[in-house]
Amino acid sequence: MAAFAPLANANTDELIVGFGFNALTGGTGSAQFLGSSTSSLFTDISAQDGVNLTAAGIASPGLGFNEAGSLLSLAVLHFRAIAAGNWNIAITGDLSDPNQGLIYRNQARLAIQANNTVTISAVPLPGAWLAFLSGAGICLRRLARKPALLHP
Repeated sequence: MAAFAPLANANTDELIVGFGFNALTGGTGSAQFLGSSTSSLFTDISAQDGVNLTAAGIASPGLGFNEAGSLLSLAVLHFRAIAAGNWNIAITGDLSDPNQGLIYRNQARLAIQANNTVTISAVPLPGAWLAFLSGAGICLRRLARKPALLHP
């Protein structure tokens, strides 16, 4: 998850001090949430008591334009595909929760909203294919070694 031009409309001395959001998923496909990796510019607080968000971080003393730049990486979300199909992920920042949104030192928080649909495709497992080939090879070797039966 990245914020595009996070300080574009801010005062020149404004700082980003944190962020927080949740991820909601649905669709015909399925994926298991494995966790999030917060950008190295932030300290991960997503699992702290009272926070409990998909991803959240704080930056102390804050990130100015030089640190944030025009594209600020907030966090990477990790999922494992479970079932094939169309899978939707919605990133939401509820501004009624003080831990959510893009949080600035002086100006009001901004809601973080994003939505994307991906297609999860079924892919054969490499281990299963290798096991099949090994089993087929053993069977073929045994058939080749078996002595032929002679009938008078």
